[in-house]
Amino acid sequence: MKTMRLLLACLGLCVAATSAAQELKKPKDEFPESGMASFRLRIKSIPTLRMLINGVPVLMGVDTGCQGTAVITPSAAQRCGITEAFSMPTMGNSGRSESTYGLVERLQAGEVTWRDFHVAIMPLDGMDIDGLLGADILFGRPFYMDLRNKVMILGKIPDTSGAHEVPCYSRGGHCGVNIEVEGVKVPMIVDSGASKSYMSSLKFKGETEFRGYLPVATVRSTGLTRVEVCKIKSLRIGGAPLTDVEFVRDLEHNLLGDDFLRAHPIAVDMAARRLWLFEPQQAPGQADATSK
Repeated sequence: MKTMRLLLACLGLCVAATSAAQELKKPKDEFPESGMASFRLRIKSIPTLRMLINGVPVLMGVDTGCQGTAVITPSAAQRCGITEAFSMPTMGNSGRSESTYGLVERLQAGEVTWRDFHVAIMPLDGMDIDGLLGADILFGRPFYMDLRNKVMILGKIPDTSGAHEVPCYSRGGHCGVNIEVEGVKVPMIVDSGASKSYMSSLKFKGETEFRGYLPVATVRSTGLTRVEVCKIKSLRIGGAPLTDVEFVRDLEHNLLGDDFLRAHPIAVDMAARRLWLFEPQQAPGQADATSK
């Protein structure tokens, strides 16, 4: 399977300056009376979800590592009637630049609607999707994801009595969690937009195993990268062994990617700063959230 690492510019979207006329609007959500919405994901290089933006069908990547509300491509913005409203200085993976924003009137997924908010408009080169759902939407309420069974739940989380509870924290809007690598604490970002898990050379200085060269896509381009897997002897999270996860050594990023999410269904309550790891399980009957 083609390995894709999505170190997206939106991962580091950190607004450097704002003004009253350029205030980023956050979405107003409308959930069903139960307060819970279940979705059936499609897995491409990252998890995806069929949605409607201003009534137009789009395919959005589900990216917990994308800071902010959402990103949409210029072509999808044009289809959905989203025009450029303003640009703002930002600081991302590629350094200081300008990010352009447009206003979404209505975003719908299944029984949930988000209204009146700004999205970043930028190309997502090498990615066959219309945009990305970011952490502000995904972690706005309690969140559950089981990639093995392609299930996502927003609003409520399953019974956690049999799950392993771990403290988490907000890191620039992302969900951060600490793991132990051979007894040393390493802060990680839970990133469903990364197909593999990554550990920086700053945090892991041990031996690696060369696995060849694989294609890597970012919002700027697609190219080959050298893959070196960290040879870790002891790996724990919240005192419990962390299994079935390999870490590719990276220059600077520490990410728990889709291999982690396939091995360990998770629930996150950012307001309570708690994360739960579940044992792999059979998916309950979940309604498909594709647009009608």
